[in-house]
Amino acid sequence: MKQEELSLEEQVERIRKKRASRFDSTKARMVLNALFLALAAVGLGMYFFGGDNHVPALCVIAAGMVLKVAEFILRIV
Repeated sequence: MKQEELSLEEQVERIRKKRASRFDSTKARMVLNALFLALAAVGLGMYFFGGDNHVPALCVIAAGMVLKVAEFILRIV
């Protein structure tokens, strides 16, 4: 059956089913972005108020950046 033979309602329903079968990454992206923001804030606080040793703060910020890259990859896919 060709697409021209389907009614408008049938075409819309077919598109909805096709979209529903795909993975919706919106919620996962929102969670990853919130975790990134939290880790960035904690890391900056640790960096500026944590004393002379900045290595733990940089590790926290790096972990946040890993989450941000994962969120970016989900956005592209």
